[in-house]
Amino acid sequence: MAFVTAVVDGHVHIHSCYDVDAFFDNAYRNLSETVGVGAEEPRAYFLLMTECDGDDFFGALRHIASNNRSADKIRLRRWSVAVTDEAESIVASNDGRRLFIIAGRQVACREGLEVLLLGTTGRFQDGRSIREVLDEAASRGVPHVIPWGAGKWFFGRGKLLSQLLREHHAPMFFLGDEGGRPAFWPYPRHFTEAGRLGVRDLPGTDPLPFAHDVDKVGRVGFLAKMNLDEKRPARSLFQVLGGGNTALERFARLEPFTRFVRNQVAMQLRKRQSS
Repeated sequence: MAFVTAVVDGHVHIHSCYDVDAFFDNAYRNLSETVGVGAEEPRAYFLLMTECDGDDFFGALRHIASNNRSADKIRLRRWSVAVTDEAESIVASNDGRRLFIIAGRQVACREGLEVLLLGTTGRFQDGRSIREVLDEAASRGVPHVIPWGAGKWFFGRGKLLSQLLREHHAPMFFLGDEGGRPAFWPYPRHFTEAGRLGVRDLPGTDPLPFAHDVDKVGRVGFLAKMNLDEKRPARSLFQVLGGGNTALERFARLEPFTRFVRNQVAMQLRKRQSS
């Protein structure tokens, strides 16, 4: 066990358009340049995967780590990956740099909100009610996050979110700010409302499926002091998160206006093409 400051991106996707070596390079650089608490202490860098239905890049990376050969979706040239004592974590390394990669899923709910389920290799069906997904996550003891999304916390869904905060404020339930929020957009009021109920912000970048977004990972996240068991990094981190009084220091380099507009237009075009 080692006492460290964990520097964590809490909302991570690897997309097929990414060069995975470049993805890890960017993640390590952005996380290691983060300032904040524990600057004088050793640091451990974490990426919490939040994969959508049909994606399993964590599984592909674990296949490489377990079998010492490439997977169909991923070719690593400079970085290598190794297993831990947990099914839900692996370690990526290159020339003294290390990243702890933790499995997780993103579930699209019937109401138009998403839920992130962290530290799990399980599968969760899209299209169910958000209350059902939150209840299942709580029953499994899986950390669960409702992430911010442009326009998703307004009107009826905003009212629903306020109801969910009152119903589900447990230590493993979080809201999550994300890197797609532009710098001009104020910190949403639901985070203040959540804080009064003891629901913390677990932020992350949420990189989008465009090649230029590969440089965004690690720009938004949180810091927390913890005892790290390198063979069980997911358990070490989630023990800290499960302590409802543990301070999580948020860090964020938010989206410039032009990039926000570019990505929003591109996402709308992508949705129309797939429908």
